[in-house]
Amino acid sequence: MAISSIIQYLGDLQDTPTTREKISREDFDLEARKLLTESTVHLHNEFLLAIMSRCQSLSTSLVPRESSVSGRVSEQSRIKQKSKLRRKSTSSRSTLQKFVPSNPVNFAPQATYKGGEEINFATRELAVPDISMVQGRMLVCAWETGLEDVSDTAVKLIMQAIENQLKNIISQVLSKRSGYKVREKKFKYAMGTQVLNPYLRHTSQIDDTSTESEATSITANALHIPSRKPPFDIGSAQAAEQLSTAQFPASKGPVTLFELLETLQLHRSSIASHSVYAPAIERVIHKLWHPSREEINQEHIHHQEVTIKQLHSQSVVR
Repeated sequence: MAISSIIQYLGDLQDTPTTREKISREDFDLEARKLLTESTVHLHNEFLLAIMSRCQSLSTSLVPRESSVSGRVSEQSRIKQKSKLRRKSTSSRSTLQKFVPSNPVNFAPQATYKGGEEINFATRELAVPDISMVQGRMLVCAWETGLEDVSDTAVKLIMQAIENQLKNIISQVLSKRSGYKVREKKFKYAMGTQVLNPYLRHTSQIDDTSTESEATSITANALHIPSRKPPFDIGSAQAAEQLSTAQFPASKGPVTLFELLETLQLHRSSIASHSVYAPAIERVIHKLWHPSREEINQEHIHHQEVTIKQLHSQSVVR
């Protein structure tokens, strides 16, 4: 690319008459700009820079040689010595002109240090363990049993099993403390629905069509016709009738550990593995006790550390 630029530059100046007289740089630039177009002026500047850098590199490469003179020193050797000294001085000046002081720290590679990450516990955060935590726990178990690695499919399967297990336990706790509906006598839904008052006369006559999902219905003539959902008006009337016959007990608070313990003891099959069921019962019973003074102090220190880290991160962002 540099050779083609020089050829293009010299091609613009091939019609100009050459001269051996001395000419200043300003005059040379003026004459060159007259002959060049606006799109090729940068080639003139690049050509001058190339010549100057070439001359400067040649001047720095000149090193004075020591001359061993025996006897009398002639006038010619003195002139040569003076010229060598001049060349040496000019080269030193050129090197000083090339030197630009700079701070070496600006060109040093920036090393990124990985800070200490905070260890999060699922019991303290009150959240479902994420996929990284589950994968780390599975890797430890795999190394203890002699395995080398854990596949991503197994980790996702364990995550789905944890979610289903928690859903089943929460469903059993909620179904024990409040009413619910059953669809096709299998699937529980509408947790928190109020139970109908059995002492009212027309309670037994209420037909809830949302509990069945039959594809067809039988008419009075014993014919099968496609079953359809009731219109909006009929559905609203049925819902109002159910609310009028329902019982409205006092509002209940959040789920407590006593209700969880009672549910786990009543439905032992909710956790099929005994090695998981026994520690879960022990942990629930342990949480029922009042924390000790040391545990309260440790929790207070943890909250202080979290607050300090948040304030520090906010100050760094500002």
